[in-house]
Amino acid sequence: MTLDKKLKVFLIEDAYRIRSVLTDILQQAGDVEVVGFAENEQDALQQLRTKEWDVAVVDIALREGSGLAVLAGLKNDARQYGKRLVFTSSPSSALKARSLALGADGFFDKSRDMTTLVHRIQDMAR
Repeated sequence: MTLDKKLKVFLIEDAYRIRSVLTDILQQAGDVEVVGFAENEQDALQQLRTKEWDVAVVDIALREGSGLAVLAGLKNDARQYGKRLVFTSSPSSALKARSLALGADGFFDKSRDMTTLVHRIQDMAR
């Protein structure tokens, strides 16, 4: 990343508290900007297809729809997108394998891996 370009992060997370904490932590690093969020599958796909972003943090369980469907939708599009990192409270090995098969670039457990996720995003910004 050049010095004047920030890494653009888009959050797909329906829990306000988690979204708020992630936004605050990520934006403390001067080289990361949270450019938007979506709480459901349809809104996520619409925004991801029209906004400029470098990294999408995708929750699997959404109020409406699924983060897996978001990953599948992006994978099936003809264009190239940024990195996709799954951040879930259901970190089974089967779900991890499915997420990676659908194009996820990382898989993180909400209860244990928030710091690891943040560090991964900060490393991408450098």
